[in-house]
Amino acid sequence: MSRFFETLKEAGRSQLVPNEAPSNGNPNTAETSGLDSFPQFETAEAIPLPVVEPPEPEMPNCELPRMSISPEELLETYAPRRSGFTVKTVRVNLDKNQPLIPHTGDAVIVERYRRLRTKIQQQHATTPINSLLVASPGPGEGKTVTAVNLALSFAMLPAYKVLIVDGDLRKGSIAKWFGLSNMQGLSNLIDGSATLSDVVLKSDELPFHFMLHGNSERPATELLTSPALQKCIRQMSQHFDLVLVDSPPVNLIADAQMLAGSCDGVLLVARAFTTTNKAFEKAMHDLLPFRIIGTILNGGMRGERYQKYKY
Repeated sequence: MSRFFETLKEAGRSQLVPNEAPSNGNPNTAETSGLDSFPQFETAEAIPLPVVEPPEPEMPNCELPRMSISPEELLETYAPRRSGFTVKTVRVNLDKNQPLIPHTGDAVIVERYRRLRTKIQQQHATTPINSLLVASPGPGEGKTVTAVNLALSFAMLPAYKVLIVDGDLRKGSIAKWFGLSNMQGLSNLIDGSATLSDVVLKSDELPFHFMLHGNSERPATELLTSPALQKCIRQMSQHFDLVLVDSPPVNLIADAQMLAGSCDGVLLVARAFTTTNKAFEKAMHDLLPFRIIGTILNGGMRGERYQKYKY
């Protein structure tokens, strides 16, 4: 066993590199030196990597295109200003002999006009009515009193702006009812000699605006057949919730039909014991091409309570 051990020791010594004897004769040192003969690698210093900043993302071009119209003009297109003009203030003197709501003191009459107002609002919910022609087959059947009382009834609504227009360019009666002399009005607006600010009037005695028939020298037929008529009524509708046009008699002249063509609807008025069936049917026939929203019968009650106002 010892011989085998010695043989192994001799074999270990033979693995030493020649001429590399141990410095102190210690056999352990020789063995260690043999281990150190393997190549040694120096530790490399860490080389810092360059910091690469990520590129900033390119922002899309968000510049808005220039508009050909100003923001104010664009707003006017969708929501026209309703108070963009001034009006003249005049003092009126209502004819107390006329059966107007302020003179009746009768709650039943006021309620009748409220019901009429509600019916018109229901029609408006189906198809908008911004301008309404109040017409009758002949004279003296109550279309003017109906138009004025209807304007008073609508004006009772909060923030509701009403304009009543005298559409009878030949024999307008609104000026007389309000105790005024005729001045510039609808005819002047149509012929271009006046603006809306010139012809829309206001009074502290009335809760609505109004317009007289005017004093243009041009013939009524020429004015009512002008394309400017429809443009004028459309302009009024941009500033008021409802435009009521008092019409001339339907069966006497064609003016009412011309006005009806520029309004959103027609309200036909007749008077009991005065308007004949033939006259009423003719008026209905002449207005059939237009939107008739309803009819009103004046003077239908003969009771003592209604003798004065004949409502």
